[in-house]
Amino acid sequence: MAGLRIKGDWLLQYGLGLLCLGLVLAFALLHAVAPHVYVFFTRIPDGAGKWHPFVDLRAILQGGACWRQGVDVYAPSACLGGGTFNYSPLLLRAALLPIGPGDALAGGLLFCGAYAGALCLLPRPAHWREFWLRAAAAFSPAGYYALEQGNLDTLIFAAVVLVLRLGWHWRGWAYAVFALGAGAKFYPVALFALGLRESRRVFLRLSVAGLGLSLLALVLYGPGLVAAVSSIPSGTPFRASFGRIDLTRGLVMLHRLPHGTAQTCSWMLALGAVALAVWRRPLWARRLARLGVDEAGFLVAGAVVTILCFMAAQNIEYRAIFLLLALPGLVRFGRLLPWVVVLLLWEAVPRAMLSGLAQPYLPHPAAFGFWLLREGFWWWLVVEFLGLALAFAGTELQRLKLTLPGRTHK
Repeated sequence: MAGLRIKGDWLLQYGLGLLCLGLVLAFALLHAVAPHVYVFFTRIPDGAGKWHPFVDLRAILQGGACWRQGVDVYAPSACLGGGTFNYSPLLLRAALLPIGPGDALAGGLLFCGAYAGALCLLPRPAHWREFWLRAAAAFSPAGYYALEQGNLDTLIFAAVVLVLRLGWHWRGWAYAVFALGAGAKFYPVALFALGLRESRRVFLRLSVAGLGLSLLALVLYGPGLVAAVSSIPSGTPFRASFGRIDLTRGLVMLHRLPHGTAQTCSWMLALGAVALAVWRRPLWARRLARLGVDEAGFLVAGAVVTILCFMAAQNIEYRAIFLLLALPGLVRFGRLLPWVVVLLLWEAVPRAMLSGLAQPYLPHPAAFGFWLLREGFWWWLVVEFLGLALAFAGTELQRLKLTLPGRTHK
């Protein structure tokens, strides 16, 4: 019996990673022997068929190759096929490495391996029901989309999971990884909220260092940063995206709101979400008190990344893989929110079945109803995450006032 228990525990911890590697091999086989079936799967997330994997990574490597040749990658150029580079200029410094578009296959497979490893490092599921719930989330269309595109979010996700799993004794590495992620794709800056768990002295040092590095980046790469932010893609809210603007922009496009009111109405919704979050804060404070430090770290990390991404910009759906950080903690507190996460990660399937969602507008009432349901679930999740974040910040700020400088919180 003890041997079976050990084997079961081992599979609970590492089974998702092994399953991920098996699925990667299966899709590689499909690409080789049944390319039309492979392309069918690639259409599910965003409606566009892709004959070859890892196109996002290839685009990054192409941008780096053009930059090495002296091309202004933030202006349309023939080197980028008439497009522009929409990532941080700090990421271009990686182009000094001897890599190019021809390395996209090796890099994409490395991303897949990193994602599989990250799934092994998440907190162990408490039972098999949780294991299969996580499997549904990890191997959802959103997770597949991130891997198939070879998107850098996959590598950032894996790195964040690694440093969180190493524990807070490795916090120097953690903040270095957060800084590198922020330099590459901006949104990982939200993870510095975990610095509130430090002593007052370390927290102040982190604040000063963060401010100094931000000013240095603006001085050295200001024009490039502005160009990168201004070129972040933003499009129809009816496809593979999530964000504060999607609901009101869609209603404007469907003539349900006056033209030109999308931003104003979306910020009004955001204020309403904050008000509801203040009401939910005491509940989340009690819940967080029941978690261990490491488990709470994963939950807070997933929440703050989701909040920043949702409120700041329209995001491609693959970025929702960061919900996997929060899922182990959410499972501890109830039945509904974990399933909301899974439904949001799988929304591409009903969206693909309701073909109107692949168009700029929603011609069918069923498609419109589904889209409203999707947006409602996103706002519900963000309200809960805001309440969680407020509870976390309030508790830790109160502790920082009581902690003597130099004393480490444990």
